Amino acid sequence: MAADKDNLSITDDDRNPNTTGEILKQGLKTYVIAGQLSFAILTPLLIFVVGGAWAVRRFDLPVFFAVIFIMFGILTMIGSLVSYLRRLISIYGKDKKDKHRKYKTDRKDYDY
Repeated sequence: MAADKDNLSITDDDRNPNTTGEILKQGLKTYVIAGQLSFAILTPLLIFVVGGAWAVRRFDLPVFFAVIFIMFGILTMIGSLVSYLRRLISIYGKDKKDKHRKYKTDRKDYDY
């Protein structure tokens, strides 16, 4: 029994001081990405909606101009969302595999 208790003790090698820090870092990274994503979605839409409403009131434009501004806001929002997601995929979507192509045959050219 005494030998079993000695085997169950935690050594300094078993402890990983970076585990808590890594978890916190990953959690903060997730919140930052979510914040940037919401900013990329909301900002263009709000700018065009508020700007369109202001322009319609200020310059006495017909109401369909407000609809055009809203459509431009939606298009800009989609464009910024796609751009941001492509950038995220290029950063985090990398394979852990070797970048070099693995050949199943010999690399020599036997086509004469």
